[in-house]
Amino acid sequence: MRKNRSEVVHILLAVLLLSTCPVQAQGTSHDELPDDYLPFTLHQLDEKLEGGSEFLEGFKISMYVPSEFLENEWNIEAIVSLVRSQNVTGMVTYPSGRTTKIQYEIVRHREVEEIYMKSSLGYFLWEYMFIQDGKLSLAIYWWYCPPATEKDRQIIEFAGKLLADSSRWHQDDDRECENDIENNRWSLFCALQHASMEIYGEYNHHNTAIQSVRFVIDELVPNHGFPHTLMDYNNESSTTHSDILRVLELSRQRIERELNPSQ
Repeated sequence: MRKNRSEVVHILLAVLLLSTCPVQAQGTSHDELPDDYLPFTLHQLDEKLEGGSEFLEGFKISMYVPSEFLENEWNIEAIVSLVRSQNVTGMVTYPSGRTTKIQYEIVRHREVEEIYMKSSLGYFLWEYMFIQDGKLSLAIYWWYCPPATEKDRQIIEFAGKLLADSSRWHQDDDRECENDIENNRWSLFCALQHASMEIYGEYNHHNTAIQSVRFVIDELVPNHGFPHTLMDYNNESSTTHSDILRVLELSRQRIERELNPSQ
């Protein structure tokens, strides 16, 4: 289920408040972006590029770059080359002033090299990049789902084992998972979060396993309007333990099809 930009902004704002090459270098007017992309404009500031989005007041992202990089005439290819060859980091700054680190990497997406922004908020591609009047414009696909890996299938299967017994499932999810771990009683979200930590060694709110579960819920409950899909579906009074297991099985099948498209 695709979300329009207004819905995307509301979702991202909720997350912020609750947590309070070949290069695709062809520019596109931000007015022409698909609804599920958020535009950002970064300005040169000391030894970093920093800026925000007109849709997210008070929310900023930055990329730290060497001073000599900004002293020269820089372009999209130079930024990608910098990320490819050096350990490039940055910062997410929330409206409250709280910050969290960004790690930048290069990934191949749609057969081209693109910049990947990794933070505790999620992992996002920089797309629709262009430079105009000394400012870097880009867009992030809020609903981006990375290509599936074997680890994503393992996460779904791990979560399924945690939730296999109905006595180990609860419908009082608050997205705080310490009690789930301590009591060995799990919500859908916390089972997936714990499985992600066990398999990946880190938690990404938009990893492919978790995104796949969201997409399956979107398909099963069209136009559900859940602000937090995993928590709200889990806590919905009409959701049964069998429903939870079905969602995980359909998610596993979805990942399986991506990993083995010929089968």
